Amino acid sequence: MIEKIRIKEVASYDSTGIEVDLGKVNYIYGSNGTGKTTISELLRNSEDQKFSSCNIERKQGSSDFDLFVYNRNFVQENFNIRNEIKGIFTLGKESTDILALIDEKMKDAEKHQERIGNLEKNIEEKDGELRNLQTEFVNQCWDLKQKYDENFKDAFTGLRNNRERFMEKCLNEAENNNCELYTFEELNSRVESVFKSSQVKVRTIPEIHYDSLVEEQPIFQTKIIGKKDIDIARLISELNISDWVQQGHRHMEGTDGICPFCQQELPVNFKEKLDEYFDETYTEQLQSLNSSIEKYERDTIGFFEKYNFLITEDIPYINKEKITSLFEIINSTYKENIQLLERKKNEPSRSIKLSSITSYLEQINSEVEQANVQITELNRVIDNIKEEKERLIKDIWRFIVEENKGHYESYMSNFKRENRALEGMKSGKDGQKDHKRRLEEEAIELQNQLTSVLPSIHEINTLLKSFGFTNFQLAESDEQGNYKIVRENGEDANETLSEGEKTFITFLYFYQLINGSNDQDKVNTARVVAIDDPISSLDSNILFMVSNLINNLKKKVRSKDSNFKQLIILTHNVYFHKEVSFNKGMSNKRQPDETFWIIRKTGNISHISGYEENPIKNSYELLWKELRENPNSITTPNIMRRILENYFKFFGNVDVNEIVEGFPDEDKVVCNSLLSWTNDGSHHVNDDLYVDSNQELNKIYFEVFKSIFINSNHESHFNMMMGDIDSEEEKNEANNEAKKEIQEALAQVAVGKE
Repeated sequence: MIEKIRIKEVASYDSTGIEVDLGKVNYIYGSNGTGKTTISELLRNSEDQKFSSCNIERKQGSSDFDLFVYNRNFVQENFNIRNEIKGIFTLGKESTDILALIDEKMKDAEKHQERIGNLEKNIEEKDGELRNLQTEFVNQCWDLKQKYDENFKDAFTGLRNNRERFMEKCLNEAENNNCELYTFEELNSRVESVFKSSQVKVRTIPEIHYDSLVEEQPIFQTKIIGKKDIDIARLISELNISDWVQQGHRHMEGTDGICPFCQQELPVNFKEKLDEYFDETYTEQLQSLNSSIEKYERDTIGFFEKYNFLITEDIPYINKEKITSLFEIINSTYKENIQLLERKKNEPSRSIKLSSITSYLEQINSEVEQANVQITELNRVIDNIKEEKERLIKDIWRFIVEENKGHYESYMSNFKRENRALEGMKSGKDGQKDHKRRLEEEAIELQNQLTSVLPSIHEINTLLKSFGFTNFQLAESDEQGNYKIVRENGEDANETLSEGEKTFITFLYFYQLINGSNDQDKVNTARVVAIDDPISSLDSNILFMVSNLINNLKKKVRSKDSNFKQLIILTHNVYFHKEVSFNKGMSNKRQPDETFWIIRKTGNISHISGYEENPIKNSYELLWKELRENPNSITTPNIMRRILENYFKFFGNVDVNEIVEGFPDEDKVVCNSLLSWTNDGSHHVNDDLYVDSNQELNKIYFEVFKSIFINSNHESHFNMMMGDIDSEEEKNEANNEAKKEIQEALAQVAVGKE
């Protein structure tokens, strides 16, 4: 069943729109042009884009149903210039046992549908539990991501802004990652070299070389003295004044035999003795000393120049602070050694031993070796950066898997348990669907034994004859499963039918269609029926026939065993509305399964009102009710004309134009304008007509309308119908007076006839 209809932003319905709550049997009354056809079109073709803002809400828990809608568009689609009409398959009536078996199978299918509904509800609940489990695990995984994101963000690329994808990655790695497990510190160190360091290769540091022998020259420890086998050698040796004598010897040149120290005349042959004392051996040793000192200075200064880059350049992995400290120590040692060598140079007879820098060089070489190991690894990583990144990312995820192990095991245990239950429910649902489908297929096979278009042809032709339509009938078409309309002589009658004949046969076709189907396998499905103004172009006799068919349909809707579940009737005809809505013994009271609605249009906008009882009593009362409740409608002038015709002409045989003649000349213009407008407007209103509602003009017409009653001495009737009389006594008095006036008018008519 349909529980609710919402319509807005289409045709004469504004953005607020209307909302209609439906029961089993529903009556919607409204004048032409108020928007009834729009409602029926929504029911007939809700998928149309123009109804995108509208909605049909089905009752929760109701089974599937087919929706049948009769309106003017149904007539146009099903009655056209084609010779053939699609046939209606109905159930044959010759096999009660097969029909009962079909009904039994369909009821069993409905039971399976109920079980399917229960299983779907349980599946939905279980899905919710699984979603909650997953949400909890997602948050646990995300907490890990937040914890290690700063360090391992390169391994999380593409997942850092998506909780679900990060969780899926955690699941996948937990199942497939078997890499070796590393500590956080080890991984973080590799991150520095793989992701954060420059991807430019670095030259290895050359090994530190220094000839330590330059520090251990024998000449540095040799005491350089003169020749020992001359007479002055013994004295120089005992006094240990070799260096002092050697300095004096150098200064003897140019002194003309005078001692450079005491300024006394030197002994004869003293210079020759000194020259002999400081012989060639002595000179060679001095030269060896000087060259050794120069080599030491040259090699050590060369060392500083060659390896100074270790402290002046930024070299990866070098402990620059330690290297600098070692260089400072070496430099200090060098300076101390230079001082010793200067003393040796001035005092060749002195024996010295230089401080060695070898131990410091060994420490520097050790640092260089360690740095070169890391540089070599860096260069290797750069040469294989793609593979290294992939390996590191896998190792990082192996670490994350281990960190998440407890949460993962708990989640998987709960998930598997709940998922097993869910799969069991789904399997049960599939089983129920298979049972339901098998029962429906068996029912269709049985229906195929009974369904035919011939019973529909017979039923429609019987109804045509009973209603007096004898000059045409339906016949089976040459195309199997279709109809055609023929005259009594067999000629095609499709293009020669009158408008009333077309309307009536189309309604009979619809009436048969809702009792069968154009599809052979849908003959016995549940169905909802909507009928919009089926009595257009029909005379009053046919109106009552159609009403009788619809009343039979109401009985089927209210029957528990029927496949008719709901009926919606829309009409503008008061008599038809009264016929189809009449409930014997209920007066105007509404039955529990009924709804009553009146739809009106004000300012070209449609509105709808619901009623607790049948609001349609008779057409004359309804006209006054419309005038009271909706005085500014575009149909207000037409309503006033119909009231005047009903009251003065039909009841009193009084020509309204004669009453107008009694008005002053200035009022006649307005009176004639009202009558002219209404005579024209009473026959041209439909759902597509737009007429601007002029409220000021309606007020003028209303005053003229009231004056007609006053000038004809029928003011009491006007007051009663407009509700201007409050007390029951006044109403009775006015009603009696109105009756008296009508009786007098009828008596005058009778006298005139005699």
